[in-house]
This record gives sequence, structure tokens and C-alpha cells, in this order.
Amino acid sequence: MKYIDTHSHIYPDAISQKATRSTCRFYNVTTDHSGTASELLRLDKEVGIVRSVLLPVSVNPVHTASINNFTLRECEEHPEFVPFATMHAANEDMEEQAEKFVERGFKGVKIHPDMQQFNIDDERMFPLYDIIAGKIPLTVHSGDPRYTYSHPERIRRILHEFPRLTVIAAHMGAWSMQKEALPLLKNEERCFTDTSSALSGMTADAAMMYINAYGVERVMYGSDYPIEDPAYNAFLVERLPISDGDKEKIAHLNAERIIGIEPI
Repeated sequence: MKYIDTHSHIYPDAISQKATRSTCRFYNVTTDHSGTASELLRLDKEVGIVRSVLLPVSVNPVHTASINNFTLRECEEHPEFVPFATMHAANEDMEEQAEKFVERGFKGVKIHPDMQQFNIDDERMFPLYDIIAGKIPLTVHSGDPRYTYSHPERIRRILHEFPRLTVIAAHMGAWSMQKEALPLLKNEERCFTDTSSALSGMTADAAMMYINAYGVERVMYGSDYPIEDPAYNAFLVERLPISDGDKEKIAHLNAERIIGIEPI
């Protein structure tokens, strides 16, 4: 089966090990992966992943522009990659950068409120949401019981505040808080989700409960590389008790439609 991975991360080779270890510490997990572009390309080829969406995160606003530039360079060198931009609430040049996102080729924007330490519905982010609404989606790391920055209630607020904004609430709605997210987000038609760091902690029956609640048309395959393994996460999609047609939707068709990705 062909896949588009809507949730992956890479880092410059010189810092990939350090960055990957830092993310693992944040979540108290381990991984055998390095977080490099070359490793992700190799793993993707083995699995049948034809495109991987790169979701950078700027923890320090000083680094936002350079991280976005790195992401674009990697995507120019490797057409298998799809670039999302990052943004931080403390970026004073937010509007100036965001106005150029579509022109520069970014297919969406990623924020990670828990790592970046600002609320999803922080009004400093509103200029960004207004600029990208109706143009490109916003992927949000949603859900973490240790913090309230990324609570799914905040996603619902910005969806109502910006009626043309498309949001991808990662990790089946909210990492480790899927049950809390479901009643808040399942009826929000412009809210989509991915399978990253979610299916690996669920039985197939539990996964189907969420997929049926959101609707198969709103769920996209994601691996969360380098934290999780692309091949294992593809297996978790393939084992789902749904039709081959619905698996195709999750594997790549929904990403083509929602993000506007043309597979290679």
C-alpha cells in the first residue's frame, strides 16, 4: 500500500542525535532512530511511504527563520519531503514571515505548544491563524496531561474564532488525552487528525472507536518519526478492521485532499 506520512521530524545531521534525545527526554521515551533525513528516506522507501511531511518546531523564537529555511532546503533536495513551517508566539516578525509561507512553498504550519510554552489560543498567534486560514492547514500537537497549553478545548476555540482555519489535531486528537478530546473535536468539521503516537498505544478496536467517531475521511497516517517507527505504524493501519478503500483514505488519499499533497 502507498503511504503519505503526515507527521515526521528531521534535524540537521550535526545535531540530530542531541535533538532526538531531547525530545525523548521530554516524553520519557526511547528510540533507536537518529532523526536524520537520510535515515527517514531509507525507512520510507522500505515501507512504501512516497511523501513525508516535515513538521519542524521552533522552541526558541530566535531560531524560527533558520529552522524554516532548513526545512525548505531539505525539501528542495529531496522531493519526497513536504515542508511545513514553524512559528513561535514570541516572534515579533510573525506576520512578515507568515505572509510568505504559501509563496515559499510551505504546505502548512506546525506548532507544539507544550514544548514552545504558549497556549494554542494565545492571542499573539491570531495574526498567523488569520493569514493561513483558507490557504494552508495548521498542525497542532494536542494533548498532554502535564500542561494545559495544548488542551483540545483551545483547538475548539480557535476553530470557532477563525471559521476558515483548517486544524490537524495530532495524535488522534490529543496525545494521551484522546478520550478528553473526542467530545470536544469530533463534530468540528474543519478539525482533522493523524495516527502518529496514537495507534501504537491502542488496540485495533479502540482505534476504530476514534476513527468511526471522527470519520475515516478525517484521519491521516502519521508515524512521528524519529520517536516512532514508520513501518510499525503502517502495520497498525493495515491491521485495522476496515475496507481496503478506507485504508487507502487513511494511508494517503486524505492527505492528498486535506493538505494538497501530490504523491510522487
